[in-house]
Amino acid sequence: MEYEVLLINVFRDSSGYSEVFHNSIGQFLIAAYLRERDFVAQVYSGNSLDCKRIIENEVLNHHVQVIGFYAAADNIRVVAHSIQWLKKNYPEVITFVGGPQAIGLDATFFLTTGNDYAIIGEGEIPTHKLMSYLIDGVGHLEEIPSLLYYDHKTEKMVWNQCDNAIITNLDEIPFPHIEDSLSRKLRQGKMVGIITGRGCPNHCTFCYEGANAKNVRFRSIENVMEEIDYITAHNPNVEYINVYDDTFTLRVDRILEFCEAMKKRNLKWFCEGHVSFVIQHPDVLKTMVDSGLTGIQFGIESASQKVLDAYNKHTNKDMILKCVKICKDTGLHGITGNFIIGGAFETKETILESKKLAEELINSAKGIMEIYLVYFAPYPNTQMVNFPEKFGIELKPQLEEWNLNTMRSPVIHTVELDSAEIYKQKHLFGEFLSECYHTASLQSTRSDVLMSLFQDGKRVHINPTWEKCYQSFNYIDVFLRHMSEQEQTFSANGYIIRTFEDFFIEEDAMRTEVGTFIGVEKDILLNATGIYSVPDMSIKLSISIDRIQEIFESLNNRCLVYMADW
Repeated sequence: MEYEVLLINVFRDSSGYSEVFHNSIGQFLIAAYLRERDFVAQVYSGNSLDCKRIIENEVLNHHVQVIGFYAAADNIRVVAHSIQWLKKNYPEVITFVGGPQAIGLDATFFLTTGNDYAIIGEGEIPTHKLMSYLIDGVGHLEEIPSLLYYDHKTEKMVWNQCDNAIITNLDEIPFPHIEDSLSRKLRQGKMVGIITGRGCPNHCTFCYEGANAKNVRFRSIENVMEEIDYITAHNPNVEYINVYDDTFTLRVDRILEFCEAMKKRNLKWFCEGHVSFVIQHPDVLKTMVDSGLTGIQFGIESASQKVLDAYNKHTNKDMILKCVKICKDTGLHGITGNFIIGGAFETKETILESKKLAEELINSAKGIMEIYLVYFAPYPNTQMVNFPEKFGIELKPQLEEWNLNTMRSPVIHTVELDSAEIYKQKHLFGEFLSECYHTASLQSTRSDVLMSLFQDGKRVHINPTWEKCYQSFNYIDVFLRHMSEQEQTFSANGYIIRTFEDFFIEEDAMRTEVGTFIGVEKDILLNATGIYSVPDMSIKLSISIDRIQEIFESLNNRCLVYMADW
């Protein structure tokens, strides 16, 4: 097939990244926009070896004239090398770069790679005008909005800064279509990502979106549902829709409309959220859960108020705790929270505050609170990169050069912590979290375990940390093998069976890995071996069946016993 532009998302290693990175939704949106305007683009996402093979084939066999590269912080190096190789072997091919890293490109990048253009910000309109100029000879280079290039005559960078690259009505942008995929594969997994809006009003000082996004705009819910219906029509295996918008929870009326539409589609979904939204609208959150919301992600970042204020988060420790409690009480099956380690004004004391908050969050939302630790990452054109001294940090270019992926190793110093200490503190924090999860898992109730591992009676795998913890305890594994209603309901004539085996008796107490038991609890557990029925146990222990039932239900709630007929 002959076509004009190949859009490439090239990377060396994508482990740990979400499906949105693999599918390169932004490039598919550009391709769909171009197709409506009589240009054909093909999108391909893959590792460097695959992309090299694809580029050679498409240039030689399909005469592709223009290739556009998606550039983020973690793939900008391989993008640079790809363009260098491309220009050396196929100098006639025109290249351009887009994506969040484009705003950080300088003259050195253009001169060393031979790259022709870059597009800053939203890509649909600029790419269309660039293609019109390159392919059809329409328009003038200086009129293409948001275009960045090196002028070899003046030996200066030129940036066509203007406002007419922004699409106000997002419904005008067609959603990703499979015919624009070079491999003819698009969003084929059980979880599929969508973008329903653009822009961000929050202006977090560390965030690329907050620093560079334009006004918030939303697609209509009708338009969003058309995309979801298209996805399900082409992917019968899809179970979850992941809404990637940073600002999905900004408008209550739109959320409610979305929920009403999702109820009709019998799909589960995830979204990003803000702490203040949950606190202000717990009733709306309940509606979201009832419509299939399975998990929500929050940027917690820190427990230190000084750090939170520096990040412009508009939250505090009490708000975060209240938000997570509401989520747990509302019936959410998953909560994800991130902590930044080694960012603004970080000290051992601020990290200690964050550790205490993390422990409280884990204990308040057992089974569903997933906490992740990341290093601060200096993204281009953010306040913290432009004015690091205002945030008590010092950027270390050499450390950035040694860094393989963002947020995976420390690349700055703070006033009190150098990179070695930041590394140490993050790993100590991680060990602390492991201990917290272990302890909290032992204290988890039946409802905690079931909320974590099951949804609508089906096994789910959305809380990997808790799942690993729970499965490390044999008694919970045994308990989960006996989840029928009959085994979970007390029977006055049945047999109580305990879920653990290893124990010893000391000072009239039953001591086990799952706790120490005394009194009636100990007596019932010792005899919950299938020898004595409930009536037999009542006689043997000289207690009423009602009392046995009371103890059974308490122990069952702790995943320690189940019922058997024989």
